[in-house]
Amino acid sequence: MIRGKIFDIKEFSINDGPGVRVTVFMKGCPLRCLWCHNPEGISKEPVFNNHTKQYVGKEWTVDEMVNRLRSYEQFFREFDGGVTFSGGEPSAQAEFLYECAVRMPYIHKVLDTSGYCDTNWFLKLSEVFELFYFDLKLVEEEEHVNYTGVSNRKILGNLELLMEKKKRTVIRMPMIPDITDTKSNLEQAVDLIRCLCPKEQIEIHLLPYNEFAGGKYPVYGMIYPLKETYRRNNRKAVKDFEKKMRTMDYTVRNYVEGDYTNE
Repeated sequence: MIRGKIFDIKEFSINDGPGVRVTVFMKGCPLRCLWCHNPEGISKEPVFNNHTKQYVGKEWTVDEMVNRLRSYEQFFREFDGGVTFSGGEPSAQAEFLYECAVRMPYIHKVLDTSGYCDTNWFLKLSEVFELFYFDLKLVEEEEHVNYTGVSNRKILGNLELLMEKKKRTVIRMPMIPDITDTKSNLEQAVDLIRCLCPKEQIEIHLLPYNEFAGGKYPVYGMIYPLKETYRRNNRKAVKDFEKKMRTMDYTVRNYVEGDYTNE
């Protein structure tokens, strides 16, 4: 029996896709991003919360998860919502994820992913999800390895796959001070997106650095790697990127500036 490991289910979410949604946070992630703000989702195994004195992480069967999510179907219809699978990295549990998705054909489904997934499995997932939230962190491979622990070759290959499959995709770019919001990285991102992503198929969301990202770490007996190096975002570089992409008629939402429009 296929089982998935989940660390949270968030109801009435309005920031994880269209409409009002239920977001399922799945455990396990192959990346080790220094700025990760969900440390309880990194390991596939349960982790101990020093505040609640309980372990975080529960196994669900496909039947249990699908029954839980289908109980919201009327709610989704009323509020044009659906289900978002996030993490951790949900595709790290690709078989469970796929089996859940195929059994919810009438529910709108978003996959919130780093893109780091076996290509064959990612191809299967592309067939059962309506929308992808796809992280683009660092374009240069060596930098990507330095700050996330893995190469981005597989990630960029899966982004290209989504474009070939004409899947609606939101490219989410976390703006981490002096790491991803640099002039060099953003200039490379302009070239990458222009070459790879049709403007009618994607949106670009620029996400501000969360200065409270390290707040959960002590709760789980962990140390936040960037705690002593926090700086504010390089707003000029971010704004320059936004202007360049808009000049090419891409839809950009610059949350660093609090600009939620594409005007």
